[in-house]
Parts: sequence; C-alpha cells; structure tokens
Amino acid sequence: MSGGSVLDPLVGLPIGQFSAGALVALVVLLILVGRLVPRQSLLDMREDRDKWRQTAEDWQKTATQLGMSMEKLLTAAELTNHALTEIQELAQRRIAHLELEAEQP
Repeated sequence: MSGGSVLDPLVGLPIGQFSAGALVALVVLLILVGRLVPRQSLLDMREDRDKWRQTAEDWQKTATQLGMSMEKLLTAAELTNHALTEIQELAQRRIAHLELEAEQP
C-alpha cells in the first residue's frame, strides 16, 4: 500500500452527485487496485504477521541458547584438551625419569 489516503484520487470530486452504482464500482475498483483492503484480509495479514514474529522470536531464543551451549562445550573441550596435554607431559617426564634411574648403577 502506498502512503497516501484511500480517497486521495477523489479529492475535489462532488461525491454526493455519484450514483449508487458508481460508488459501488469505485469501491470495487479501490479493492482491486489494493487501495482498499477488506477487513478480513487485514485481520488475516495481522495474524500471519504475529505468527511469523513469534516464530522469529522463538528462533532467536533457540539460536541464543545454542550459542551459549556451544560456548560451554568449547570451554569444556579446551579444559579437557589442556588436562590431557598436562597428563601426557607428566607421563613423558615420568618415563624420562624412570629411564634415567634405570641407567644409573
């Protein structure tokens, strides 16, 4: 829909002099060109808009929760990686220490 009023094209016309048939034709024409929308269509569009808005909000909430979950998983993975690296280094030092003890008489 454009920003103007539905009746902009009729400004200055003597509407009181139109016949009933002309007014009905005018209303039908305004409906066909999309300048006048039936109430049920407007209600349906609002309902659809609200449904899609709610869907978008739900999706946004889910995406945020997934992002937070991924951050927690990444932190846990980094911690696990650090712990395993420390264990591996400790084991290597222990093996090297045992090898040195075995070489000494």
